[in-house]
Amino acid sequence: MTASGKYRSQELANKVIAFSISYQRDNLLARGMGLEHLRELLLRLARLFLRCGADLAYAGYWKEADDNFTYDLLRLISAEQEDNSLGGPDTSLRIGKLYNHSAWPAYLDITPRIEAQWINCCRIIRITQQQAGIADEDVVADNKRHYRSARTALNAAVTLSAMRRLSMHAIPIEMPDAPSETAPRIDARVLLGGKADGYSGFVPGIFEEALLTLREKCPLYILGGFGGAAGILAEAILKNDPPRPKELTAAWHIERNQALVRLLESADRFGLPTDCRSTEATLDELFPLLEEARKSPSAVLGTGLTDDETRELLETRSVANAVHLVHRGLLAGP
Repeated sequence: MTASGKYRSQELANKVIAFSISYQRDNLLARGMGLEHLRELLLRLARLFLRCGADLAYAGYWKEADDNFTYDLLRLISAEQEDNSLGGPDTSLRIGKLYNHSAWPAYLDITPRIEAQWINCCRIIRITQQQAGIADEDVVADNKRHYRSARTALNAAVTLSAMRRLSMHAIPIEMPDAPSETAPRIDARVLLGGKADGYSGFVPGIFEEALLTLREKCPLYILGGFGGAAGILAEAILKNDPPRPKELTAAWHIERNQALVRLLESADRFGLPTDCRSTEATLDELFPLLEEARKSPSAVLGTGLTDDETRELLETRSVANAVHLVHRGLLAGP
C-alpha cells in the first residue's frame, strides 16, 4: 500500500516484467513442494506487479497444462480489471496487460476466437520464421504434414531462440482491423523453476533467457530455492567452487537429450542464421557471467538489493520472502 492508503499504486508504471517459469515435478517434490507452491508464488508476484502499474510478459503457449501458466495470468488480469472497475479510490489507475511472445509454430494454435476473447487482457506477439532470420527458401509451410521433418524441428528451435532474443526489444504487433501497436521491451525478468532437460530448443529456456537478460543489463531475479533450471543457476552463483556445473556444459545435455542431438545434427547439416547460437556457444557465454556474479551478485544481476539480500533471494524457499525481496529490488532499481 502507498502512503495514502490506496489499494493500488503506479510505482512500477511503464515497466514490463517477464516471467520465465515452468513446472518440473520431481525437482519440486524433492524440496517438499508441489505445483501449487509454484503457482502461488507466480500469482502473488504477478498480482503485486499489476497493482503497482506494471505489465507482464510470459511466453507460454495456449493449451491448458500443468507446466503452462498462460491462463492463470490471464484470469488474474481479468479479475484485477473487474475489481478495479467496481469503484473506489483507485479506479483511475490502469491495470497492466500480458504480452505473450509466441514463436512459430506454437502461435498457429491461437485462433481468432481466443485472441478476441482475451483482447482486453493480452497482446500476442507472433515471431515468424522470417523474423528469426530463416531464408525464404528454407521456410516451412504452416501445414501439419510437414511437422515431423528435421527442417521443421530446426526452424522451430531457431524461431524459439529468436523469440527470446527479440522480446528484449520493442516489437511491432500485427492485429487485423486494429490500430498498430508496439510491444515494449522487457525491463526485468523473474526466473522460477524451469526444465533442465526435456526442453524444446538448443538450451533450457531459462538458461537462454537468463543470458539474454544479463546481456541487456536488465534486472534478473533468480528464485533458485524453488528448484529447476533456476535452481541450477542460483547454485552456480552461490557456490564458490571453481568447477563448472555439469548442467552448464553441452556434453551433459547431449548425453541426456536425444532430441537435442538430432537438432544439432540438423544445424550442422542446414546451418544456422547469424544471430542463432548453438548449445555450446550459449552455455560458454552464460557460465562466465555466473562466475562473475559469485563476487558481486547484486551488481551482475542488477537486483537493486544488497549482495546479502541477493544471495538470500537466490536460495529462499519462502513465498512471502521471495515476493518481498523482488518487490523491494524492483522499487530500488533504475
